[in-house]
Amino acid sequence: MRQMARVGGARRGAPDDGFVSPVTGRVVLVVEESPEILYRLSRAVPAPAEAYSYSSLDELDPARLTPGGRVVVVLGPSQAAEDVLDRVGALTRSGPGLGAILVVGQMTPQLLRHALRAGIDDAIELAHAETQLTPAVVELLYRLENELSTAGARDASARQAEGSWVTSVFSPKGGVGKSVVAVNLAAALARRSATSVVVLDLDLQFGDIGVMLRLQPVHTVSDAVSAGPLLDESLFRSFLACHERSGVHVLAAPTSPSEGDQVSADSMLHVLGLLREMFGHVVIDTPPHLSEVVLQALAVSDTVAFMVAMDVPSVKNARLGLQAFELLQLPDERLLLVLNRADSHVHLAVRDVERALERKVDLTLPSEALVPQSVNQGVPAVLEYPRSRFAGQVNQLADLVLARCRNGARVEGGIR
Repeated sequence: MRQMARVGGARRGAPDDGFVSPVTGRVVLVVEESPEILYRLSRAVPAPAEAYSYSSLDELDPARLTPGGRVVVVLGPSQAAEDVLDRVGALTRSGPGLGAILVVGQMTPQLLRHALRAGIDDAIELAHAETQLTPAVVELLYRLENELSTAGARDASARQAEGSWVTSVFSPKGGVGKSVVAVNLAAALARRSATSVVVLDLDLQFGDIGVMLRLQPVHTVSDAVSAGPLLDESLFRSFLACHERSGVHVLAAPTSPSEGDQVSADSMLHVLGLLREMFGHVVIDTPPHLSEVVLQALAVSDTVAFMVAMDVPSVKNARLGLQAFELLQLPDERLLLVLNRADSHVHLAVRDVERALERKVDLTLPSEALVPQSVNQGVPAVLEYPRSRFAGQVNQLADLVLARCRNGARVEGGIR
């Protein structure tokens, strides 16, 4: 990646047309193979927007394309191929705040039709780039600003109607499918509610949410914690990755196990509080142990999906975990007991689990080969295999959460 200096102040090489852009704090990404044309287009970026130049689309920093920012992608003539236009169009549709402009050597009706069909916002000819690109970028930035404002108002209205809701997926034993359920629950909530959804990966040493969605997050929970009092919504959004197909945002676990030590219970609560303000639903994937961070997360969760697998060690650990919840005075009504792989033929029945745990199972999930297949594909099973039994049960779990969201009261604070 070749990062340009900020195109501010004198707007290096911009035409002296008396035009002064009032747009601030915005990003323009210029993509073009030809160094001469790349420099020419970059010079036309309006001040004081930040401009970054790339020779190909593959060089783009994914962190700069996170929905929620104000980003304009300017494609040079070398990027007019249909596959490139389709890729960029898919990016612009992934969320508000992303737009694209195509600069071509010669405009043809066929190229213009495909660009508009792909989702490109505007197209101009290279011969007029010096005079037309600057106002085109400014106009598009204003439109993106309005889109974000509208989306924010709509999301705030939906949050007010449903309430911002935190659901933790927990089990005191590993290997029971917590992360799979967390990812699929988030995707189901995104499809079945009017609000945005984020997954917080609190498995600070070995979190898998990013891998399961085939994301390559640049920033993690530790970055959000390190920002401290400087962390606001604008900065926070730059730390989030977005799974394009589901629309679910992700705050990934640290890439190094040692970085998890930076996250304290208080700093986690601060991060979680901001996520509650930004999203209608927060899904927390937890590790299989009750650290102080996990305890505080569970304490402020409105719903806890308590996962149990169909084996004796899992049931034993679940019984101990439920007893710990009683000692911590976590209200029983917040729990949803979820039995994973409930149809496995392992000489253990659902009624045996209920008898051992002395409580009814709220929901069962089937064992299907398509579930690990979807994990390897990086797409939640509820989206890749929507007619499967697993997808149907996850959608039912999402409906249970949404029903509690509509009827329940938010949890405030944490363990004292």
